[in-house]
Parts: sequence; C-alpha cells; structure tokens
Amino acid sequence: MKNIIIAIAIILTIAAIILTQEEPEPQKALVLVKGKFAFCGASGAELTGRTIEVQGKTFLEGKSICPVLDGISLANAMLVGNPSITPDSTDKTVWSYFWYLDSVPQAPTWDVLPTVNRSFVITKTQGMSNMFCMPCKVLEEKVNGVTLAECLGPINEAAIPLRRALRVVDGETSVTQAPVGATYPVGTIVPVQE
Repeated sequence: MKNIIIAIAIILTIAAIILTQEEPEPQKALVLVKGKFAFCGASGAELTGRTIEVQGKTFLEGKSICPVLDGISLANAMLVGNPSITPDSTDKTVWSYFWYLDSVPQAPTWDVLPTVNRSFVITKTQGMSNMFCMPCKVLEEKVNGVTLAECLGPINEAAIPLRRALRVVDGETSVTQAPVGATYPVGTIVPVQE
C-alpha cells in the first residue's frame, strides 16, 4: 500500500513540476506552492450539519483540525485561483494542500508521529472526506507547540480527478494516512482504469 501512495505522490509531483509557472494558467491543474499550508492527510473530519459546494455540486460539509506546516506543497489551481494567496489574504487563514510526508503532528496530542498509509472501502457506515485545496482558519492557540487550522471540506467527494467534483460511492477504495477509527478519514479514492 505504501508503494501505491508513494507512486501516486511521485506522479503528482512530476506532473506539478512540469505544470508549475509563476502565475498558473486556468487549464493547468497542479502547481507547486511554497509557504504555509494545512496538512490534513493524517486527519479525520466531523460533520458540521451544513453543506458545502465544490465546482457547482453540493456535499455534506466536514470539519478537520489539521497541523499548519511551512514548505513545499501541491495545490490544485482549478479550485484555488492563486494558490500563493491565503483564502482571506491574511495570515489568519491557509489553504489545505498536499505533500507526501513520513511523519506529521497528529491528533490528539499533536506529537510528530510516523504516518501510516492505509486503504479502506467506502460503505454506508464508513465514508471519507476531501480536504485538498479547502479553506482553513488558523486557530489562535497552539497545542503542544503546533499551530493548527480548522478546515472545511466535502464529505464523500473525490480529490481526484482534479478538474471536476465527483461523489464517491459504496465499494470504492480510498487511501489515507488518518488512523484507523478516524471519523471520515481525509483521503481520496484510488482511480481505477477500465
């Protein structure tokens, strides 16, 4: 499983490097960004009781608490027009981006722990959440020295494909680094070619 996630990360990274420009053109989806971002890949989400719209489609809204990191990350310019500018153009918000990490601060203690790559099957009782390129509010209080952000994103919406919102369905396999037992683990389905 780790090899699959590493392979996907390498492919996405290579694609991002090829597509990276000073100002991303609308037809280019993946771009590399340097700066602060929320990493939600090892988090779960909880329902907020509201809905959220992604590319014209409505989904149940989930909330994740994610560590704020500083460095290189991968963004989807189809969702975030200018990935270098925060959602409100201040340091009080960040976008949730992706990067393959072997260890990150994780709930509930926010100690830096190794990430565990795993997959699970979407069912009526086990959904997932997509927090890729979603807006996050930086929380004022650090926990265990870690800056955290509250991110809002769709429940049971796939991060891949990048150019349109797709609802995940029962029986699809999702990959995540969220621990077993996390509610609505942040991840995405594994694309299957037919």
